[in-house]
Amino acid sequence: MATKIKRLDIAGLRGIQEIFTLDLGGKSILLYGDNGTGKSSISDSLEWYYTDTVSHLSSSEIDLKDALRNAYLEQDIESSINISFTRPAINSDRKLFYKKGKLVTEFSNGATDFTEYLAQSQKENLILRYQFLRDFIDQTKGDKLKNLSDIIGFSEVTKTKEVLKKSFNSLKAEIKNQNFETQINTQKQTLIEKIGAAISQQVNLFEKINEIIQPLNTGIIITSMGDIDQVLIKLKTPASAKLVNELRFLENCHNSLGNLQSEIDLIDTEYAKYFSEFDKIANDVQSIMQTFLAELLKVGNDVISKKFHKEDSCPLCLQPKNLTDLQAEIKIRLQEIGESTKKKASFDNAKLSITGIVAERLKRLDAISTDVLLNDALNSSIKTAISTLRQKIELYQKAAIEKVTSGNKISTGSLLKLQLGDFKELNVIADRVAKIKTAIASDNTTILYANISAARDAFLKIKQFEVDRVKLEQQKNTFEIIYNEFVKKQKEGLQNFIDTFSGTINEFYQYMNPGELFEEIRIVTIGEEDELNGITIEYKYKGEWVSPPQKYFSESHLNCFGISFFLASVVAFNKENKFIVLDDVISSFDTNHRKKFADLLFEKFSDYQIVLLTHEEQWFQYVRQLAKKKGWSINEIKWTEAKGTHLDELPNDLKELIESSIASGNINFLGNPIRKYLEHILKGICLNLEVKLSFRFNDINEKRMPDEMLSELKSKINKSSVDLKAKLPIIDRLASSALLGNLLSHDNPFSPKLGDLKAFWSDIIEFEHLFHCQDADCKKPDVSLKNYDTVAKTIRCGCDKTKYDWK
Repeated sequence: MATKIKRLDIAGLRGIQEIFTLDLGGKSILLYGDNGTGKSSISDSLEWYYTDTVSHLSSSEIDLKDALRNAYLEQDIESSINISFTRPAINSDRKLFYKKGKLVTEFSNGATDFTEYLAQSQKENLILRYQFLRDFIDQTKGDKLKNLSDIIGFSEVTKTKEVLKKSFNSLKAEIKNQNFETQINTQKQTLIEKIGAAISQQVNLFEKINEIIQPLNTGIIITSMGDIDQVLIKLKTPASAKLVNELRFLENCHNSLGNLQSEIDLIDTEYAKYFSEFDKIANDVQSIMQTFLAELLKVGNDVISKKFHKEDSCPLCLQPKNLTDLQAEIKIRLQEIGESTKKKASFDNAKLSITGIVAERLKRLDAISTDVLLNDALNSSIKTAISTLRQKIELYQKAAIEKVTSGNKISTGSLLKLQLGDFKELNVIADRVAKIKTAIASDNTTILYANISAARDAFLKIKQFEVDRVKLEQQKNTFEIIYNEFVKKQKEGLQNFIDTFSGTINEFYQYMNPGELFEEIRIVTIGEEDELNGITIEYKYKGEWVSPPQKYFSESHLNCFGISFFLASVVAFNKENKFIVLDDVISSFDTNHRKKFADLLFEKFSDYQIVLLTHEEQWFQYVRQLAKKKGWSINEIKWTEAKGTHLDELPNDLKELIESSIASGNINFLGNPIRKYLEHILKGICLNLEVKLSFRFNDINEKRMPDEMLSELKSKINKSSVDLKAKLPIIDRLASSALLGNLLSHDNPFSPKLGDLKAFWSDIIEFEHLFHCQDADCKKPDVSLKNYDTVAKTIRCGCDKTKYDWK
């Protein structure tokens, strides 16, 4: 069941001093109040209740709790907002009070139902204020996407997409860094050298080795890798083992260093890319540093656009500055920061690539360094060569981790590039390998042992490289499929939502702007392929698509879009609550837009509970006529220093106040209440009897004085009813007594007596009873021409017990 508000009690928050009650019963309410009477105290209190913040008080200079609490309250009095809902289980009040000298807050309801309700409500759009109407329109394209993504929960989808993309790119980089082709080709060369064939299948390896060992009559037929090990055991001798181990070590060193030599250009190319990106950023480090100021600039722009800061000065340093110029400068700076962010992304990718490549090469050198033979005195030159290469590669690594904002320069590629001279030890190793092979040339068994052993190791390395490559390729391909499908579904899902959402926005906007040149307003995504960079707002103007709205929209049109966006968001996302608060949202609307906005609310949102606040009196008068027909509550908000923000007394409240005051003898303040009550009943009677008063402009008709209405009512009765003529003495007494009400309502030395007031009030009640049936069962108690009996020619109440002749 959708949640609505039954009753709202606010005390001691913002402009509300005493308890302020809206007894809504789940129905809508229209509230009028001049600026400064505290209308926004209602929306402020509700926003704080749901979000623990108040958007227009969200400044580092403002202590929210202190700003929320009414300044007139004594420290021992609690501030609070209590909401009773149509779902009693979630009823709760939120208190703000002093505890050990500090303002603290708490909810009275700690149940799971309430906690879940509050969490869901925080995702919904419940309150709209005038100063935030253009928030969405004025945002950058990227911020629009983020704003909408946050509302619909799409930001979490985007985060998932970024994780998938990062994983996919990481796997691509890992495959590139490993340089599998070079390593596999090196091992294939070893196979060709050792057994005369670059075989790729295990069975072919077995066949080839069986062919080689056949003359030895070992008695072993190789059908597994274990059989190869058995052959090697038979061929192994102490002398051959030492030479073969040395040969293996030297060949491993030669292969590793040879591979590294072949990768000089790869390393240099990737470093050149990194150096170029580093240089771009280092030469414009200020723009990169400004990326850290993006949030500050956005907040500053909000402070200005939402009119938190209205003086022509910078809100941060307070130096004189035209706010329009300042906003334009902030916009340019944010655009520049956006470009800098793209540069930084390119730099990060280049850095990731060179870092991975360097790390992999150091890892390979570490693998050689762990061989115990490296520490033999005979291999000292190899150890030195490996150490020297490590040191040079570590220079790449040092450059790769240099902070681009440090101000330090990194070495150019020409200074770091590995040279052929760095690999002169390869010739020494090759000579030693040749010498060992010559030494064992006459020992066929040792040659076979060395060749078979090296071939087995080369084949196993190839297979491991292939397994690793296939694994990474499969992972990459899987992530690519997942990523592409995810992006496809993401785009489809977002586009479907945006199409529906845009349609609702356009429907509401066109409703408020019929027959105008701005047509088919829609939200569109920006980005190529899998990149979604932002969203913008387009519309047709004179048959051409135009963007953004600011190009041709007036302020009134922009605000119409803001309201349309909010209301469309309510329809799309508010699943828990069925109420909204609209706080003075039509201030800059022209007359036609105001009327159409009111019509929109009553036609399209008739099933919502609306708390509508306004200080625009003409619009209030128009909406009031519609609201009465729809059963809305209607009232006026007042403010006094003694009571703070409070509701205007309704007639029933006035009657109770007057009678209790007369009964207690407390009559000094009764002038205004008595006069207001008399005006209220006279307006109703004159309306029901179609008493014609002279024409007045606009709302002056609502300010008719009692003596004017009594005079015209008496004239009407004289012409129309013999029965009521007999009642004229009461009307005459009332007309005379009305002077007493005016005297009491103004500053003069007149001092009324209790008896005079009792008589005056008695006349008012007697007069009211003439035109209001006193039968408790009467469904239409007002005597009215709407109940005119054309046969008996009488005006009457609904039950026909109170009636008078009428012609």
